[in-house]
Amino acid sequence: MTIPDIPEAPEGIRVHARKGGKFSYEARVKRKPLKPLTNTFKTLDEAVRWKATVEALIDSGVDPSSVIPKKAPQAALVSTLVAKQGLVPELTGDLLVSANGLTVRQGIENYLKFRAQSHNKLPSNQITDYNRVADDWEDFLISDLRNEDMANYVSTLLRTPLKRYAKKIEQGEKVENPKCYAEATVRKFIYAMKVAIEWQAKNGKVKLNEFVFDFEKNVIPPAWAGHRERRLVAGEEEKLYAAGIVRGDITYTPDDWRALIGFTLETAMRQQELAKAEWKHFVEANRILHIPARNTKTEKARNVLLSTRALEILAAQKKSCPDGCTRIFHQFSSAGSICDSFAKLTKRAGIEKLTFHDLRHEATSRLCESKNPLPMMALMEMTGHRSMATFGGYVHLISSTTKLQLP
Repeated sequence: MTIPDIPEAPEGIRVHARKGGKFSYEARVKRKPLKPLTNTFKTLDEAVRWKATVEALIDSGVDPSSVIPKKAPQAALVSTLVAKQGLVPELTGDLLVSANGLTVRQGIENYLKFRAQSHNKLPSNQITDYNRVADDWEDFLISDLRNEDMANYVSTLLRTPLKRYAKKIEQGEKVENPKCYAEATVRKFIYAMKVAIEWQAKNGKVKLNEFVFDFEKNVIPPAWAGHRERRLVAGEEEKLYAAGIVRGDITYTPDDWRALIGFTLETAMRQQELAKAEWKHFVEANRILHIPARNTKTEKARNVLLSTRALEILAAQKKSCPDGCTRIFHQFSSAGSICDSFAKLTKRAGIEKLTFHDLRHEATSRLCESKNPLPMMALMEMTGHRSMATFGGYVHLISSTTKLQLP
């Protein structure tokens, strides 16, 4: 029997596989000191809306379990919210607006619903960004937002430890130099908030202070300046390989790094795509590595054309692959382990301000600079860039668009 791929769902939604290739979606709301509340739906949209409405009740100071049955339908939740908290459904259906004005959480939920019903749906990773912002701001009124609030939000996020470190700190563990949210990540959160709130303003649902997102230069982190230009300089690639020694808790050898980094520079694949790459997706006869939609950032499947060097790396990986292992880069357990280990590798190598994602930029630039580059659209297909705006940082490197030719 073929087991269907489990679809991705936002945080707080659990997907259950059913007979006939169908799925059900269990929404769970857990807010201490209240008891957890769960409900199961046939569609993801119903589960997301139910969860959002229950959270709105909690945010309004109401214990949902005290006013609604555990398995109450969406309509009952909406009517309860209207009766108890003075909230009213909008003309679009079950979107909610408080009597005092539109809150940031409500604004983001409205926008997510709009995108979910549109032809251009948001990828799940972007939905996570929007939900993170909604959790941070909750019932703060959009009409009360000021530029100073946004500047303080940026500063706070840049000082906030990542979840895996924050959890250890909460448990009383001593964490030296915990990693905080990167400047580029904070920019994604701010952008998500800006898009959702300005969408509300454009549609006449809220009056927005025109200077809310008008940041001063000294407030904007350096990573917001534009396209990141970090490239490998002469000797850095070999320094990285040489730093991959086996000592103490260092588990990756120079050969491991030579394979992973070398393959990245040949294919421009992202770390999660590399970590999840499987042998069954390698089509040697066509010199192609297929990347399923579930493994990509954009949730769009693509095929990566493999150079001679990339094929050589795969051949070496096949020889070292343990029996029964399905993943190509079996040495690295996850995308997170790749990033964390690479950060330690650059430190041992004495290389500053180089992230693993910079290798993707380096690879894309090399593909553009090749003596026989692929046509621009073929390059975008290979690297997974969905728009010219994103790919534009590399376009100036393309000197011609010749026919497909691999080195």
